[in-house]
Amino acid sequence: MGASEKKTTRLKAIFNRPGTTLMPFGVLPIHARMAEQAGFEAFEVSGGLSAWWLGGVADIGYMTMTEVVEQAANVVKAVDIPVYCDADTGYGGPVNVRRAVQEFIRAGVAGIHIEDQAEPKKAGGRAGIRLVSDAEAIGRLQAAIDARDELDPDFVIVARTDGYGAEGGGLEEAIRRGVLYKEETGADVIFYEGLNSWEEVRIAIEATPGPAYAIPSRRAGRTLPTAELAAIGQKIQIVPFILPGIHEVWKLLLDVRNSGEVAPVDDFRELIDAAKGTEQYVGWGEHLLKPGYDDARLLEEKYLPKELQRDYAAAGGNED
Repeated sequence: MGASEKKTTRLKAIFNRPGTTLMPFGVLPIHARMAEQAGFEAFEVSGGLSAWWLGGVADIGYMTMTEVVEQAANVVKAVDIPVYCDADTGYGGPVNVRRAVQEFIRAGVAGIHIEDQAEPKKAGGRAGIRLVSDAEAIGRLQAAIDARDELDPDFVIVARTDGYGAEGGGLEEAIRRGVLYKEETGADVIFYEGLNSWEEVRIAIEATPGPAYAIPSRRAGRTLPTAELAAIGQKIQIVPFILPGIHEVWKLLLDVRNSGEVAPVDDFRELIDAAKGTEQYVGWGEHLLKPGYDDARLLEEKYLPKELQRDYAAAGGNED
Protein backbone atom coordinates (compact mmCIF):
# COMPACT_ATOMS: atom_id res chain seq x y z
CA MET A 1 0.00 0.00 0.00
CA GLY A 2 1.39 3.35 -1.01
CA ALA A 3 1.24 6.36 1.29
CA SER A 4 -0.24 8.31 -1.65
CA GLU A 5 -3.42 6.24 -1.43
CA LYS A 6 -6.32 7.64 0.56
CA LYS A 7 -6.27 6.61 4.19
CA THR A 8 -9.74 5.09 3.81
CA THR A 9 -8.50 2.98 0.90
CA ARG A 10 -5.50 1.84 2.92
CA LEU A 11 -7.62 0.85 5.93
CA LYS A 12 -10.08 -1.00 3.71
CA ALA A 13 -7.20 -2.94 2.16
CA ILE A 14 -6.00 -3.99 5.63
CA PHE A 15 -9.38 -5.58 6.34
CA ASN A 16 -9.58 -7.28 2.94
CA ARG A 17 -6.13 -8.80 2.56
CA PRO A 18 -5.05 -12.19 3.88
CA GLY A 19 -3.59 -12.51 7.36
CA THR A 20 -3.96 -10.62 10.63
CA THR A 21 -2.81 -7.03 11.10
CA LEU A 22 -1.71 -5.92 14.57
CA MET A 23 -3.31 -2.56 15.31
CA PRO A 24 -2.15 -0.40 18.24
CA PHE A 25 -5.11 0.75 20.31
CA GLY A 26 -4.97 3.99 22.31
CA VAL A 27 -6.34 7.48 22.81
CA LEU A 28 -4.01 10.43 22.29
CA PRO A 29 -2.20 11.91 19.30
CA ILE A 30 1.11 10.93 20.91
CA HIS A 31 -0.10 7.32 21.10
CA ALA A 32 -0.78 7.39 17.37
CA ARG A 33 2.65 8.94 16.76
CA MET A 34 4.21 6.07 18.71
CA ALA A 35 2.36 3.58 16.53
CA GLU A 36 3.43 5.29 13.34
CA GLN A 37 7.07 5.75 14.34
CA ALA A 38 7.24 2.11 15.44
CA GLY A 39 6.18 1.09 11.93
CA PHE A 40 2.56 0.03 12.37
CA GLU A 41 0.17 0.56 9.45
CA ALA A 42 -2.88 1.90 11.29
CA PHE A 43 -4.07 3.04 14.71
CA GLU A 44 -7.37 2.64 16.54
CA VAL A 45 -8.87 5.22 18.88
CA SER A 46 -10.49 3.26 21.71
CA GLY A 47 -13.89 4.43 22.90
CA GLY A 48 -13.60 2.96 26.38
CA LEU A 49 -10.05 4.17 26.99
CA SER A 50 -10.97 7.61 25.61
CA ALA A 51 -13.76 7.87 28.16
CA TRP A 52 -11.28 6.98 30.91
CA TRP A 53 -8.32 9.07 29.76
CA LEU A 54 -10.14 12.15 28.50
CA GLY A 55 -13.25 12.35 30.63
CA GLY A 56 -12.32 10.32 33.69
CA VAL A 57 -15.67 8.56 33.27
CA ALA A 58 -16.92 5.06 32.62
CA ASP A 59 -17.56 3.81 29.09
CA ILE A 60 -21.33 4.37 29.25
CA GLY A 61 -21.87 6.63 26.26
CA TYR A 62 -21.07 9.70 28.37
CA MET A 63 -18.91 11.35 25.73
CA THR A 64 -20.81 13.04 22.93
CA MET A 65 -20.32 12.60 19.21
CA THR A 66 -18.77 16.06 18.85
CA GLU A 67 -16.27 15.36 21.65
CA VAL A 68 -15.25 12.03 20.14
CA VAL A 69 -14.93 13.44 16.62
CA GLU A 70 -12.86 16.38 17.86
CA GLN A 71 -10.49 14.03 19.65
CA ALA A 72 -10.27 11.73 16.63
CA ALA A 73 -9.49 14.73 14.41
CA ASN A 74 -6.55 15.64 16.66
CA VAL A 75 -5.24 12.09 16.36
CA VAL A 76 -5.67 12.12 12.57
CA LYS A 77 -3.68 15.35 12.23
CA ALA A 78 -0.76 13.81 14.13
CA VAL A 79 -0.09 10.93 11.74
CA ASP A 80 -0.02 9.80 8.13
CA ILE A 81 -1.36 6.30 8.86
CA PRO A 82 -5.12 5.52 8.81
CA VAL A 83 -7.06 6.07 12.02
CA TYR A 84 -9.94 3.73 12.91
CA CYS A 85 -12.35 4.85 15.64
CA ASP A 86 -14.97 3.50 18.03
CA ALA A 87 -18.25 5.33 17.31
CA ASP A 88 -20.36 3.65 20.04
CA THR A 89 -23.97 3.27 18.84
CA GLY A 90 -23.71 6.05 16.28
CA TYR A 91 -24.99 8.47 18.96
CA GLY A 92 -28.73 8.10 18.44
CA GLY A 93 -31.24 7.37 15.68
CA PRO A 94 -30.65 7.24 11.93
CA VAL A 95 -30.34 11.03 11.64
CA ASN A 96 -27.64 11.06 14.33
CA VAL A 97 -25.82 8.08 12.82
CA ARG A 98 -25.83 9.73 9.42
CA ARG A 99 -24.37 12.93 10.83
CA ALA A 100 -21.77 11.00 12.86
CA VAL A 101 -20.45 9.28 9.72
CA GLN A 102 -20.30 12.59 7.88
CA GLU A 103 -18.38 14.22 10.74
CA PHE A 104 -15.90 11.35 11.08
CA ILE A 105 -15.22 11.44 7.34
CA ARG A 106 -14.74 15.21 7.37
CA ALA A 107 -12.35 14.80 10.32
CA GLY A 108 -10.16 12.49 8.23
CA VAL A 109 -10.94 9.29 10.12
CA ALA A 110 -10.61 6.22 7.88
CA GLY A 111 -13.28 4.01 9.46
CA ILE A 112 -15.54 3.47 12.46
CA HIS A 113 -17.40 0.67 14.19
CA ILE A 114 -21.03 1.01 15.23
CA GLU A 115 -22.59 -1.30 17.80
CA ASP A 116 -26.10 -2.72 18.20
CA GLN A 117 -26.60 -1.81 21.86
CA ALA A 118 -29.63 0.03 23.15
CA GLU A 119 -29.12 3.38 24.85
CA PRO A 120 -27.68 3.99 27.34
CA LYS A 121 -24.88 1.76 26.12
CA LYS A 122 -22.55 -0.20 28.39
CA ALA A 123 -18.91 -1.10 27.98
CA GLY A 124 -18.38 -4.34 26.09
CA GLY A 125 -18.55 -7.38 28.35
CA ARG A 126 -20.17 -5.46 31.23
CA ALA A 127 -23.44 -6.48 32.85
CA GLY A 128 -26.68 -4.86 31.75
CA ILE A 129 -26.17 -4.82 27.98
CA ARG A 130 -29.36 -4.64 25.96
CA LEU A 131 -29.62 -4.76 22.19
CA VAL A 132 -31.87 -2.90 19.80
CA SER A 133 -34.09 -4.93 17.49
CA ASP A 134 -32.74 -6.41 14.30
CA ALA A 135 -34.63 -3.80 12.30
CA GLU A 136 -33.23 -0.87 14.30
CA ALA A 137 -29.67 -2.19 14.11
CA ILE A 138 -29.98 -2.64 10.34
CA GLY A 139 -31.44 0.86 10.06
CA ARG A 140 -28.46 2.33 11.91
CA LEU A 141 -26.05 0.57 9.60
CA GLN A 142 -27.93 1.54 6.44
CA ALA A 143 -27.96 5.19 7.51
CA ALA A 144 -24.21 4.95 8.08
CA ILE A 145 -23.59 3.25 4.75
CA ASP A 146 -25.67 5.75 2.76
CA ALA A 147 -23.73 8.63 4.35
CA ARG A 148 -20.46 6.82 3.59
CA ASP A 149 -21.36 6.22 -0.06
CA GLU A 150 -22.23 9.88 -0.58
CA LEU A 151 -18.88 11.18 0.74
CA ASP A 152 -16.29 8.38 0.45
CA PRO A 153 -17.24 4.81 -0.54
CA ASP A 154 -13.89 3.58 0.82
CA PHE A 155 -14.64 4.80 4.35
CA VAL A 156 -14.82 1.59 6.41
CA ILE A 157 -18.07 0.78 8.25
CA VAL A 158 -17.69 -2.03 10.77
CA ALA A 159 -20.82 -3.55 12.31
CA ARG A 160 -20.17 -4.54 15.91
CA THR A 161 -22.49 -6.89 17.73
CA ASP A 162 -22.66 -7.24 21.50
CA GLY A 163 -25.01 -10.19 21.07
CA TYR A 164 -22.72 -12.49 23.04
CA GLY A 165 -22.88 -10.66 26.37
CA ALA A 166 -26.34 -9.07 26.08
CA GLU A 167 -29.39 -10.08 28.11
CA GLY A 168 -30.54 -13.39 26.63
CA GLY A 169 -27.52 -13.50 24.35
CA GLY A 170 -24.74 -15.97 23.65
CA LEU A 171 -22.57 -17.24 20.83
CA GLU A 172 -25.52 -18.29 18.67
CA GLU A 173 -27.16 -14.87 18.94
CA ALA A 174 -23.91 -13.06 18.23
CA ILE A 175 -23.33 -15.11 15.09
CA ARG A 176 -26.95 -14.71 13.99
CA ARG A 177 -26.62 -10.95 14.22
CA GLY A 178 -23.20 -10.83 12.62
CA VAL A 179 -24.38 -12.82 9.60
CA LEU A 180 -27.61 -10.78 9.40
CA TYR A 181 -25.76 -7.45 9.37
CA LYS A 182 -23.40 -8.67 6.67
CA GLU A 183 -26.19 -10.04 4.49
CA GLU A 184 -28.68 -7.19 4.95
CA THR A 185 -26.38 -4.15 4.86
CA GLY A 186 -23.28 -2.93 3.09
CA ALA A 187 -21.13 -3.16 6.21
CA ASP A 188 -17.51 -3.87 5.32
CA VAL A 189 -16.55 -5.91 8.40
CA ILE A 190 -18.24 -7.70 11.31
CA PHE A 191 -16.84 -7.25 14.82
CA TYR A 192 -17.75 -9.65 17.65
CA GLU A 193 -17.40 -8.27 21.16
CA GLY A 194 -16.73 -10.17 24.38
CA LEU A 195 -16.50 -13.83 23.34
CA ASN A 196 -15.13 -16.03 26.11
CA SER A 197 -12.64 -18.20 24.24
CA TRP A 198 -10.51 -18.23 21.13
CA GLU A 199 -12.40 -21.31 19.99
CA GLU A 200 -15.60 -19.25 20.05
CA VAL A 201 -13.79 -16.57 18.05
CA ARG A 202 -12.87 -19.20 15.46
CA ILE A 203 -16.44 -20.48 15.25
CA ALA A 204 -17.91 -16.97 14.89
CA ILE A 205 -15.47 -15.82 12.22
CA GLU A 206 -15.81 -19.08 10.28
CA ALA A 207 -19.61 -18.62 10.20
CA THR A 208 -19.40 -15.02 8.99
CA PRO A 209 -19.28 -14.08 5.32
CA GLY A 210 -16.55 -11.57 4.57
CA PRO A 211 -13.96 -9.99 6.87
CA ALA A 212 -14.49 -10.29 10.61
CA TYR A 213 -12.65 -10.04 13.89
CA ALA A 214 -13.34 -10.30 17.60
CA ILE A 215 -12.19 -8.75 20.84
CA PRO A 216 -12.62 -11.57 23.33
CA SER A 217 -12.96 -11.12 27.06
CA ARG A 218 -10.04 -11.65 29.42
CA ARG A 219 -11.49 -15.12 30.14
CA ALA A 220 -10.11 -16.18 26.74
CA GLY A 221 -6.60 -15.98 28.17
CA ARG A 222 -3.46 -14.98 26.31
CA THR A 223 -3.72 -13.81 22.73
CA LEU A 224 -2.99 -16.47 20.14
CA PRO A 225 0.24 -16.16 18.12
CA THR A 226 -0.28 -14.06 15.01
CA ALA A 227 0.00 -17.04 12.67
CA GLU A 228 -2.80 -18.79 14.58
CA LEU A 229 -4.93 -15.62 14.51
CA ALA A 230 -4.50 -15.53 10.75
CA ALA A 231 -5.48 -19.20 10.50
CA ILE A 232 -8.82 -18.56 12.24
CA GLY A 233 -9.53 -15.51 10.07
CA GLN A 234 -9.00 -12.73 12.60
CA LYS A 235 -8.57 -9.67 10.36
CA ILE A 236 -7.11 -7.31 12.95
CA GLN A 237 -5.83 -7.80 16.47
CA ILE A 238 -5.91 -4.79 18.75
CA VAL A 239 -2.78 -4.03 20.77
CA PRO A 240 -3.66 -2.10 23.97
CA PHE A 241 -0.07 -0.98 24.42
CA ILE A 242 -0.96 2.02 26.60
CA LEU A 243 -1.82 -0.16 29.62
CA PRO A 244 1.53 0.72 31.27
CA GLY A 245 0.38 4.34 31.07
CA ILE A 246 -2.07 3.52 33.83
CA HIS A 247 -0.41 0.77 35.87
CA GLU A 248 3.21 1.91 35.77
CA VAL A 249 2.31 5.56 36.34
CA TRP A 250 0.13 4.58 39.32
CA LYS A 251 2.96 2.45 40.72
CA LEU A 252 5.42 5.35 40.38
CA LEU A 253 3.02 7.69 42.13
CA LEU A 254 2.59 5.22 45.00
CA ASP A 255 6.38 4.87 45.26
CA VAL A 256 6.64 8.65 45.70
CA ARG A 257 3.84 8.70 48.27
CA ASN A 258 5.25 5.78 50.24
CA SER A 259 8.80 7.15 50.28
CA GLY A 260 7.85 10.77 50.81
CA GLU A 261 10.57 11.61 48.27
CA VAL A 262 10.81 12.47 44.57
CA ALA A 263 13.65 9.94 44.29
CA PRO A 264 11.52 7.29 42.51
CA VAL A 265 10.89 9.79 39.70
CA ASP A 266 14.60 10.63 39.50
CA ASP A 267 15.36 6.91 39.33
CA PHE A 268 12.93 6.56 36.44
CA ARG A 269 14.46 9.54 34.63
CA GLU A 270 17.87 7.89 34.91
CA LEU A 271 16.37 4.71 33.46
CA ILE A 272 15.05 6.72 30.52
CA ASP A 273 18.40 8.47 29.97
CA ALA A 274 20.19 5.12 29.94
CA ALA A 275 18.36 4.33 26.69
CA LYS A 276 19.88 7.29 24.81
CA GLY A 277 21.30 6.27 21.48
CA THR A 278 18.83 3.39 21.04
CA GLU A 279 15.40 3.26 19.38
CA GLN A 280 13.84 2.94 22.83
CA TYR A 281 14.76 6.53 23.70
CA VAL A 282 12.01 9.11 23.20
CA GLY A 283 12.91 11.45 26.06
CA TRP A 284 9.80 12.76 27.76
CA GLY A 285 7.97 12.29 24.47
CA GLU A 286 9.51 15.19 22.55
CA HIS A 287 11.11 12.80 20.08
CA LEU A 288 7.62 11.76 19.00
CA LEU A 289 6.28 15.22 18.22
CA LYS A 290 5.17 16.47 14.82
CA PRO A 291 6.00 19.27 14.25
CA GLY A 292 8.89 19.06 16.70
CA TYR A 293 11.29 21.65 18.05
CA ASP A 294 13.73 21.23 15.17
CA ASP A 295 10.86 21.66 12.68
CA ALA A 296 9.95 24.98 14.28
CA ARG A 297 13.56 26.14 14.08
CA LEU A 298 13.81 25.20 10.39
CA LEU A 299 10.61 27.07 9.59
CA GLU A 300 11.90 30.18 11.36
CA GLU A 301 15.10 29.98 9.37
CA LYS A 302 13.15 29.58 6.15
CA TYR A 303 10.65 32.39 6.60
CA LEU A 304 12.30 34.99 8.86
CA PRO A 305 15.17 37.32 7.91
CA LYS A 306 18.41 36.50 9.72
CA GLU A 307 18.14 39.48 12.06
CA LEU A 308 14.81 38.15 13.39
CA GLN A 309 15.95 34.58 13.87
CA ARG A 310 16.69 33.33 17.37
CA ASP A 311 20.20 32.44 18.49
CA TYR A 312 19.61 28.81 19.40
CA ALA A 313 23.33 28.12 19.70
CA ALA A 314 23.67 30.66 22.51
CA ALA A 315 20.51 29.49 24.28
CA GLY A 316 21.01 27.16 27.19
CA GLY A 317 17.86 25.12 26.74
CA ASN A 318 17.36 21.38 26.84
CA GLU A 319 18.36 19.86 23.52
CA ASP A 320 17.54 16.25 24.38
